[in-house]
Amino acid sequence: MSDTLLMFLQVIIFLPFILLLIYLSLKLGGTKFQSLQNNKFIKVYERTAVSKDNSLVVAQIGKKGYVLASSNGRLEVLLELEDEELKDLTTQKKIPQYNNFKDLYKKIGLKRKDTR
Repeated sequence: MSDTLLMFLQVIIFLPFILLLIYLSLKLGGTKFQSLQNNKFIKVYERTAVSKDNSLVVAQIGKKGYVLASSNGRLEVLLELEDEELKDLTTQKKIPQYNNFKDLYKKIGLKRKDTR
């Protein structure tokens, strides 16, 4: 009985800590994922499923932006984006970068308690 209680308490104590570590690594590691896509010729900004087999894709190929329709074995260009629309889209999809935890605290609104 006491072994199961001890295991249950350990799960309750360590699960929030592990979830916090996963959250912070995804938030702070986002810059790494963005830098992986910065040097590619084709960038996919958004993919939205319309149905089980069909989806809409907003992508940049070279310096031009496109809205594409993707279905079983087919890819069609629906429209070409204007330069201004592409610039707006790229600024919306930027992943925030933080220099340190202090910047992260300011961005998400947490207040740090002084330990003095």
